[in-house]
Amino acid sequence: MGPVITAWSAISSCGVGSAAFEAGLVRPSPLDDESPGAKAFLASDFVVREALGTKGTGSMDRSSALAVGVVGELLPAVDVDARTGVVLGTTSGSSQTQLEFTRDSLTRRKPYFVNPASMPFALMNSAAGQAAIWHKLTGPNTTIAGGRMSGLSVLRYGARLLATGRSSGVVCGAVEEYSPTRAWLEYHRGATTVLGEGAAVVFLEPAGTARPPLAEVLGVATRVAVDGDAAGALAACLCRVLERAGAEAEDVRTVAVSAQEGELADAERTALARLRASVVDPAEVIGDVGAATGPFQVVTLLRSPGLAVATALDPDGTVGCVLLRVLS
Repeated sequence: MGPVITAWSAISSCGVGSAAFEAGLVRPSPLDDESPGAKAFLASDFVVREALGTKGTGSMDRSSALAVGVVGELLPAVDVDARTGVVLGTTSGSSQTQLEFTRDSLTRRKPYFVNPASMPFALMNSAAGQAAIWHKLTGPNTTIAGGRMSGLSVLRYGARLLATGRSSGVVCGAVEEYSPTRAWLEYHRGATTVLGEGAAVVFLEPAGTARPPLAEVLGVATRVAVDGDAAGALAACLCRVLERAGAEAEDVRTVAVSAQEGELADAERTALARLRASVVDPAEVIGDVGAATGPFQVVTLLRSPGLAVATALDPDGTVGCVLLRVLS
């Protein structure tokens, strides 16, 4: 039996914690900042200083705060030790903090007259590092800046940490904040989706743990569509994970999709056409959460027992999927 998911939690526009996400049907909030969009799915119930206190949060960016908060929601349900690891995905960290730090170096009297307290949060590994420091998790700590592939990448990386004995359990997930900077970056990329923010994590452990498993990770497959055929590459990934698991396409009961619009959405539908499975799209509830899309797909799939697939397609040409056996 492969690695298993034994617990999960999430922070999103639905609220804080797994119960809020399970409940959630929400509407996007209107924006009053200088963003190009008129609305976004904001995690309004997560107020950093109310959730984490004032100590250590004065310069903390929202991405790191979301990571610290969601890991804090998860840990009471699991057992941790000195080898418990953290693997978090991101697009590039907090783009808002990175922009502000860079701007200060260009506009202040001297380039080095920047706020030193914000420096740690301008790094892309800030979220994973802060989550581990805050919660005293001393095992392997990894950030995977994989964009929309992050959800698959963290599960694969976490499984390898377990297989090699480097971790006894791994907090796997991803985080994406909403900010005007991110909104403008997406706008100039040509995206028209309603953005969201949030963080979702699962606890990955070897099979045979004391806690009853929620799902088994049967396999992860990724490819690069070097010829531009994203549909063909994704279909090949799907065939690979099914073959390794000894399953057929008709055995899949639920699919969580990731692409929301345009050519990637068309490619995703084409690749999944032979599946007779129910289709769920977390973005309908939480918006476009970028790198955090994958973990939200996984936790959404945990609602429906049976074989389940979560897909991932990134505009850079990488595609992939994960096959789960949901047990409860």
